[in-house]
Amino acid sequence: MKRLLRRAAGTFGLRISYTFLTFVTSVVLARLLGKSGFGMYIYVVSWVYLLAIPATLGFEGLVGREVSIYQAKFAWRDICGLLQWANLLTIVSSFVIAAIATAVGIISVSENDTQLLLCFLLVLLALPMMALRNIRRGSMRGLNRIVLGLFPEMLVAPALILMLVGLGAVWLRSNFTPSWAVGMYVLATGITFALSVIQLQRVLPFNVQTALPRYYRVNWLTQALPFMFLESINVINARADLLMLGQLNGVEATGIYVPVNRGAQLIVFVLMAFNGPLSPTIASLYSTGKRQELQKLLLKAVRVCLLISAIATTVLLLFGRQYLLVFGPGFDQGLDALRVLCVGKVLYVLVGLAPTVLSMTGNAQFTAITGLISVLINVILNLVLIPLYGVMGAAIATTCGLMVSGIINTIWTYKKVGIHFNLLAKT
Repeated sequence: MKRLLRRAAGTFGLRISYTFLTFVTSVVLARLLGKSGFGMYIYVVSWVYLLAIPATLGFEGLVGREVSIYQAKFAWRDICGLLQWANLLTIVSSFVIAAIATAVGIISVSENDTQLLLCFLLVLLALPMMALRNIRRGSMRGLNRIVLGLFPEMLVAPALILMLVGLGAVWLRSNFTPSWAVGMYVLATGITFALSVIQLQRVLPFNVQTALPRYYRVNWLTQALPFMFLESINVINARADLLMLGQLNGVEATGIYVPVNRGAQLIVFVLMAFNGPLSPTIASLYSTGKRQELQKLLLKAVRVCLLISAIATTVLLLFGRQYLLVFGPGFDQGLDALRVLCVGKVLYVLVGLAPTVLSMTGNAQFTAITGLISVLINVILNLVLIPLYGVMGAAIATTCGLMVSGIINTIWTYKKVGIHFNLLAKT
């Protein structure tokens, strides 16, 4: 268990840095722009994150898998062909999606929301660069350079955005607007994209760089699309509440909800830290038939996660108002929503390892089905509850989707793998 804790801490060092930097940036932007301006920034950035999924057509996941396989077989021509084909399709799809989004934005945004339209059009400039950066992230994963591949996005990008926002605030002062913040986000995306290009060029085997490319275009595209589907489910589940709040209740509601959501995310942070290091151990123990050892390990991991999450939940429940006011006046309007999300997140920690167990034991298709069910519940409840209850409606919808997916995954884990998450059981 101690070794697992060390691995979890080391593997997620970048994630901790990313969380800290994005939190500080959020506080700075919220204080500079206020609820409405901050909500506008988050709203358009959330859209570009969502659009980047279809822009890559699922090739990020496919490249991460196939490059590893091809490298083991010394199939240099196949790696060369796959990377070229992935880049070409990503460039084409990015510009097509950006063009469609531009037209939709111009038609749908009212004349009174010129600032919102400007921010949306600006952020679309980042779409091709973000999509291509994601392809390089997948390539680095396939080359077993995972941490290095995440470095531009999870450390350099948030640090750059924070620095640029700080400089912009000093230079522009009262003239600092959401469009300036979005412009700085686009600039940071461009710089980190260039860095990802340089990184991949340095670690890509020389044999790949000099190989004559070999293509399996239709086969690759067919295999990539399921990755796009799974990635879309994850992103929609993560950002549906933010996007639908902005669409149905205005960008100010999105601004209020962001600190609520990010505070609640801290509760499941330790669970995310355990997922990566646990995955290969789960696969190994299951494949060798050591079910009892696997059961004991998982119960110990859940108990540690629950203890840390319970402490974070208690702090947020007791000092939630003070936490929200760090972002500025008026953000404490989300206090009740924060309490709802906190309770939902800490309960989810009890069953949050179930999707990892299913994925690592050959039952990944069940997590995909559950994810789809969760998306449908999330979207439908957001549509119904946001017009009625605003920020609180989004919190309730997200919590319901989370709990339903957790319960379904737990049932499937028990039926398919024979693993339970009864903390009262003896280990």
